[in-house]
Amino acid sequence: MKPGVLLILLCLALSGCRQPNLLEGLDQQQANEVLSVLQRNNIAAVKVDAGKTGYAVKIDQVDFSAAVDLLNLYSLPSRPRLQVAEMFPADSLVASPRAEKARLYSALEQRIEQSLGVLEGVVSARVHVSYDLEAGEGGRKMPPVHLSAVAIHELDVDPQLLITDIKRFLKNSFAAVEYENVSVVLSKRSPTQHVAPSVAATQGHSHWGWWLTAVTALLLASGAAWACRQTNAGRHNVPR
Repeated sequence: MKPGVLLILLCLALSGCRQPNLLEGLDQQQANEVLSVLQRNNIAAVKVDAGKTGYAVKIDQVDFSAAVDLLNLYSLPSRPRLQVAEMFPADSLVASPRAEKARLYSALEQRIEQSLGVLEGVVSARVHVSYDLEAGEGGRKMPPVHLSAVAIHELDVDPQLLITDIKRFLKNSFAAVEYENVSVVLSKRSPTQHVAPSVAATQGHSHWGWWLTAVTALLLASGAAWACRQTNAGRHNVPR
């Protein structure tokens, strides 16, 4: 067998066991959140520091589909944590009052979403604030502020208690909002279908690892034998 063929077969064998990147370019908090959700659902995952490009999360190929479903279910990776200084950077161009107001309300929505995410039982949340960009211009009266939230929650959570907690939090987040102008819609998360690997599956992975090692060793031995034969043949062909 020629060395080129051996090299191709060896690369194919090794690529079969390589862990694919599920996500990359994450910050540390995003990577930790993804890692936590995957491990809680019996999916082995590894966080890899890729330097300037951030963190990557690797999993086994067999778990890829289940991992993507979990990321969609938990709305991961989460948005980067928004800081007040990032809302109005010092080097940004001067924007119109309407643009500044729109940016402010959008940032407030994101920060409230992040805060709701720490409530017990909340998987993910989206918040919307009604605002009038023309309010205050030309003596125009400010309309009442309305808040609405959509939250996905765990299966074992009391919906009524969660609605009460979310509405109270939203009410206290704005000074000029009435309790009746706050609406909350809940949705249960879908039950996960991924289970821990069975003993048979674990043994199967173990047998695959032994098989791959044996094939790699066989290919290396064949390459060494071929090189040795070529060397001996070259010696015999040397004219005396």
